[in-house]
Amino acid sequence: MTLRIVLVEDHTSLRQALAAVIGMQEDLVVAAEIAEADDPLVDALPPADVVVVDLDLPGGDGIDVIARVRARVNEPTGQPPACVVLTGLTDDRELGRAIEAGASAVLHKSTPMPEVLDVIRRVGHGETVLSAADTSRRLQALAKDREQRWEGRLLAERLTPRELEILQLLVHGLGNEAIAAELVLSPATVQTHVRNLMGRLDAGSRLEAVALGLRLGLVDPPPGPDGR
Repeated sequence: MTLRIVLVEDHTSLRQALAAVIGMQEDLVVAAEIAEADDPLVDALPPADVVVVDLDLPGGDGIDVIARVRARVNEPTGQPPACVVLTGLTDDRELGRAIEAGASAVLHKSTPMPEVLDVIRRVGHGETVLSAADTSRRLQALAKDREQRWEGRLLAERLTPRELEILQLLVHGLGNEAIAAELVLSPATVQTHVRNLMGRLDAGSRLEAVALGLRLGLVDPPPGPDGR
């Protein structure tokens, strides 16, 4: 039985290398190559047994690709293609999302090629190649992240738009006078807003309020050294 493989990877060199190695296998064939998550081919796949998906893709993300692929049905098996994640990401929350979306295996891009081929074959023949310990850890991380986001939404409803705006400026290290100048307010008014938002967040200091805001996703983190 020859397994039909679709590669969803935006890095051309890696995708072509994978295609070349797969093309040398007697029991594997590349059915299609896709470089972007929003490529129409994702929703119009040729018959495929396994889709190898990167999670970090232009035009969307690989998790959306997995969900769309898993919604398809192969003829005549009546089963959707299996998905193997091959990614450089290590965030347990994102890997948990991939598993939740229906991935049958999760591999890092540093995985040796023979192991990648072995997993593709196993998944193509109906196996799920997921470590119980890794899967549990990743799903727990995902659940914790969602719980924090829900808590964040509840807290955000307690803050006024102006308080959220000031909290974001606190994240960037601005003091009362700088915030006042930025928002065209008096320093005394800024101090009142800061005191109010700390009370709503039950924070004992500005630093604690900033840490809580970042942890719960109420505000965006400051840009890194490269400006991102």
